[in-house]
This record gives sequence, structure tokens and C-alpha cells, in this order.
Amino acid sequence: MPRVSAPTAPDPPHAAASVDAGTDAAVEQRDRRPAGRVRRALLALVARLHRWAESGHAGKAVLTWNALQGSVVPGPSEALLLPLGLADPPKAPRLAVWAAAGAMLGGIAAYAIGRWAFEPVGEPLLALFGVGPARFAQLAGLFRERGALLVLLSTMSPLSTKLICIGAGALGLPFPAFAGALVVGRGARFAALGWLVRVAGHRMLATLERRLGRRVDDLR
Repeated sequence: MPRVSAPTAPDPPHAAASVDAGTDAAVEQRDRRPAGRVRRALLALVARLHRWAESGHAGKAVLTWNALQGSVVPGPSEALLLPLGLADPPKAPRLAVWAAAGAMLGGIAAYAIGRWAFEPVGEPLLALFGVGPARFAQLAGLFRERGALLVLLSTMSPLSTKLICIGAGALGLPFPAFAGALVVGRGARFAALGWLVRVAGHRMLATLERRLGRRVDDLR
């Protein structure tokens, strides 16, 4: 005669509540750490810029975010361009122009930090992103030989463009070579991104939400 398994009793309500409480406590403890505070500040900034964009200033909001992100603020460069472009796809190319302009301004600001404020500002920023003096010294020779190429590659790869721009200024990469590489790389990146928003935007939005740790709609 086949054996019949007894039905499994559902978890009591207090057990589920204790799990939720434990999860909330873990999130709260994480947010109390320095990295958690930075993350909360970043999300608050993105939310404020979203509200500004929705009030009729989308281009200026995108430019502001990309200028900050390209110089001193951590976070994905697509944080505003992508959701705003998805909300109104015909405007995505125009928003991409604003994003490229902001990113170029941010890169120039990062170059200026490296050139004229490396010790008080540039070094702490490099340390914040995990680049210590020893690592920076190792990269110095490569910068002097292939500085413009590094800037160009950083605009279209996982390399941090802001850190490369700071390094370019600190190590004396001539400004015309730096600016040319930055304009070409940022222009190409955001032109492609504006087009991709129209043809594969929903996948890109899912990637952005994974990086932010929440839905973009929750930022509004």
C-alpha cells in the first residue's frame, strides 16, 4: 500500500514576522555603514533629479547628473537617461546629447582636480574608489605612454572614466589630447546609448535597477 505523506503545516504567522523583522534589521544595519549612507545619499540625489526632470527640465537634469557622475559622484551614468528615455523614446536622442555634454563637463572637472587639486581632492577620491598610491604609481608609466588611449577606452569600457580623467590631469596629459579623446569617446557612447534606449531599453532598465538595488519608479 503506498505511503501518504502528511501535509506540511504552514509556517506560523510569528515565524514569518520574525523573518521579515530579521530582514529589515539587516537592511537597517547595512544602511548604517558608511557605504550604506553613501548609497542612500546617491538614491536621494537621483530621486531629486527625477522630480526636477518631470517638472519639465529633463535635459538639464540629465546634464547635471552626468556632470556630477563624470567628476566626483559614484553611480551609473545611465541613471537618468535610461528611465527618461524609456518614458518618451522619441526624446532619447536629444537627452543623449545632454548626457554627453554633462559627461564631458564632468570629465574636464575631474581633469582639473587631478591637475590642480590632486592632493586635497584627487587622492582621497582615488582612495575612495580603491586606488592607492602604489597602484597609481604603477599606472603612471602607462598613462605617459598611452594616456589619450586610456581616456578613450575608459569612456566605452568598465574602466572608471572619472578616475582616468583625474589621473590624466595629475600626470600631465596634454589637455588637447585629453579633450579630444574624451569628446570622441563620450559622444560615441551616448549616441549609441540613445539609439539603444529605443531598441533594447527595457533590458537596460532591468540592469540599471539591479545596480541601484530598487525599481526606478520607486525613486520618484
